[in-house]
Amino acid sequence: MWVLRTFASMVIFIPPTLQAGGMELSGQSIWSFYKKGNYAELTFAHLNADISGQVQHQAELAEIGVTDFSTGNFVEDRNFVQAALKFQPHPKVSIGLIFDQPFGVDIQYHYRPNTVIGPIEIEATEIDFDSHNITSLVGYQPNPSWQVYAGLGLQSFEGDLEVFGQSFSFLNGYRAEFEKDYALGWLAGASYQIPEYALRTSLTYRSAIKHQIHVNESIQNQPITFTTADKTTIETPASVNLDFQTGLSQSNLLYASLRWVNWSDYVIQPPQFAAIIASAAQYAPEIGSFKMIQYQEDQWSGKIGIAHQISPRWVSTFDVGWDSGSGNIASTLSPVDGYYGLGLGALYYWQPQSFFALGTQYLRFNKAKTAQDVEAESKIATLYSVNQNDAWVFGGKIGYHF
Repeated sequence: MWVLRTFASMVIFIPPTLQAGGMELSGQSIWSFYKKGNYAELTFAHLNADISGQVQHQAELAEIGVTDFSTGNFVEDRNFVQAALKFQPHPKVSIGLIFDQPFGVDIQYHYRPNTVIGPIEIEATEIDFDSHNITSLVGYQPNPSWQVYAGLGLQSFEGDLEVFGQSFSFLNGYRAEFEKDYALGWLAGASYQIPEYALRTSLTYRSAIKHQIHVNESIQNQPITFTTADKTTIETPASVNLDFQTGLSQSNLLYASLRWVNWSDYVIQPPQFAAIIASAAQYAPEIGSFKMIQYQEDQWSGKIGIAHQISPRWVSTFDVGWDSGSGNIASTLSPVDGYYGLGLGALYYWQPQSFFALGTQYLRFNKAKTAQDVEAESKIATLYSVNQNDAWVFGGKIGYHF
C-alpha cells in the first residue's frame, strides 16, 4: 500500500475555481507538509470556464434593434501555479514552505450587440484581482501519531476594476486601481495518523490577513475627490480546513476534505466609491448599504473520493465535490454561486523517489438568484437571467523525495 499512502497527499491538487465561493482559488491545502523526509513538488492547473447570462433592460434595448441579450462568456482562461518544499532536519521536527495563489478573479465582459446603427458597446466590466501567498510552517511530532504545527503567511494583494454602461447608473465609467500591498497572517493546526492503516486526519486554521491598500479612483478618466482618504482596508478571509484519509483495503483508499471560509465578513469598498454611495443614498436610500464587492454567506466546500492502486507504479482516483457559493444575486461582478463537481486523476512513479500526476475536474455551477427572484436592495449591474454554466479544470503535479 506504499504507493497509495504516498498518493493520498496528491489527490487534491486541482484548485477549486473562481467565484464559486467569493474569490476562492487554491483551497490553501498543506498536504505537502505531511510528506515523510525531504520533499519538493510543483503543481500547475488551467481553468476553462463558460459563464454567461442575459442582460437587463431588454425592452429598452429592443427599441434600438437589439435582438441578442446574451452576455457572452464572462471569464478568461486562467492558469495557476503552486509549489512546496518540506524538510525533515530531525525525526520529530518538520519545516515547510508553500507558495500558492489563494484568492483572485479575472472577468472580462463586453456587451456589444448589433443595433439599428451597427454594433455598440452597451456595457462592460473588467475585474482582475490577484493574491500570492508564501506560507512558512514548523511542525513538532511528540510521538508517531500526533503532530502540531504553526506558521506565518506573507500575502500580496492587488487589483483593478472598471465598469461601463447605464446598468451601473451613476457609477458608469468608474475605475479603481488597487496598488500591491503585502501583509502577514498566521496559521496553526494538528494532525493525527495511524500509518499502518494509511489513516490521517488534520485540522488547520488560517487567520484573516488585513491589507491597507492605496486606491486610485476615477470616473470617465477624471480623478474623484469626494474625500481626502486614499486607502482602503481589505481583509482576506479566515478559513478552516479539515482533511481525512484512510485505507479501505490493500489497493483502495478513501479521502475527504471539508473547508470553511469566512466570506460574509469580506468587503471591498474604496473610500471615494463609499463617498459616492453615501451621497447618492440621500436621494435613493435603497442603495445606502451597497458595497462594491461583498458576499452574503460564508463558503462551505467539500470533496470525497476513492484512490485505487492499479499496479505498483500506477494509482487512479475518482471524486465528487461541492461548493456552497456565497449567496449573492447574479451580477456582472459575481455571476455564479457554488457548484457540484466530478474529478478524475492518475499518478505514476517513474522512479522510486519521483512521480507525476495528472487530473481533470468538471464543475457544474449552481444558478445564482437574479434580481427577479428576490427583493434586492440595489439592482446595479444585476443580470436578468443566468445560463446553466460550467467549467473544466486541468491540472498536473511533479513530486520528488530527496
